[in-house]
Amino acid sequence: MITSLGFGGAESQLLGIIPALADRGYDISLLTIKTDLGLLGRLDKRVRHYDLGLNGAKAILSAFRKLNQVIKKVKPDIIHTHLYHANLIGRFVKMRYPGIRVINTSHSNYDARKRVISPYLFYKLTSRWVDYHTAVSAPALELLHEKGSIDAQRSAVIYNAIDVDRFAMPAEKPQNPVFRWIAIGRLIEVKDYRNLFDALQLLLRSGMHFTVDIAGDGDLKHELKAQVELAGLNRQVRFLGLVKNISHLLPEYDGYVISSRSEGMPMALLEAMSAGLPVTGTDVGGIRSILEGAGGGVVVPPRDPVALGAGMKQLMTMDHAARTEWGRKNAAFVKNNFEKSMILNTWEAIYENTKA
Repeated sequence: MITSLGFGGAESQLLGIIPALADRGYDISLLTIKTDLGLLGRLDKRVRHYDLGLNGAKAILSAFRKLNQVIKKVKPDIIHTHLYHANLIGRFVKMRYPGIRVINTSHSNYDARKRVISPYLFYKLTSRWVDYHTAVSAPALELLHEKGSIDAQRSAVIYNAIDVDRFAMPAEKPQNPVFRWIAIGRLIEVKDYRNLFDALQLLLRSGMHFTVDIAGDGDLKHELKAQVELAGLNRQVRFLGLVKNISHLLPEYDGYVISSRSEGMPMALLEAMSAGLPVTGTDVGGIRSILEGAGGGVVVPPRDPVALGAGMKQLMTMDHAARTEWGRKNAAFVKNNFEKSMILNTWEAIYENTKA
């Protein structure tokens, strides 16, 4: 169960895991809560899909009636929920059907200031109706523990899984005449592309030469394009839109930049690292723990274009051999910690209640 199938990291991660679980013999149905189904075409054909159509307060009663119908029809042994609203609905199911094993996954930290009631309080009040709660990064799990939302015995960090063979680093890293950056992510507020563009202006004024390609789409597309034009960055910044085969493009770049103000464990970051790109990223979610663990990146404060620009300049002024070595460190770290079959083994242990 997931909140939606829009264009996001949690959604992409789930769609990548489902076929591998089906290959291992699991009979899978997917339930979406909101009718945002941009990625539905990527759903494995072996999987039945149900949508609750919960797109407003007026649809709550009909959505819960449909949920009950789906539970009676599918008769699941396990419900694995992803993202906040799905996690809460999974607990509601556990209240009514205590024999179902319910596993929650949090894909990011929660900003309690933006909600009337803190998500951590909701989790704490309903913790008896979940069997296991995972998070995709250590900082996210630490917050769940700190807020008393789940006890340590029923929780763990389970990293996102990467198909490392698909995002393998090339044997020879090309050296571009002008430094080529890539950023990947939806064109939405939380990705803070304005922060990136402000940093690029500073770099341009300091005499640095570079290009930045942005892969992704979203509500802010026209607004961000206007900002690029106003900032005089038309020659440096290119919007690629949605890119289906990003793994084919990544080896062409010299570095990956992530300017977000909030994250969990960004899939695009892991994919770029797997492809051997050094990284400049903001200190949000699991980014610091990953880059410091790998040793192939620069971490800077969020919402600070001066710091972001300095971090990008650090990569651009390194010699090619040193950057390539950073990329190799990143690729090795992802392979050793995020390889898909290893992560799937962990999920199976949780599903079957054999994880210590």
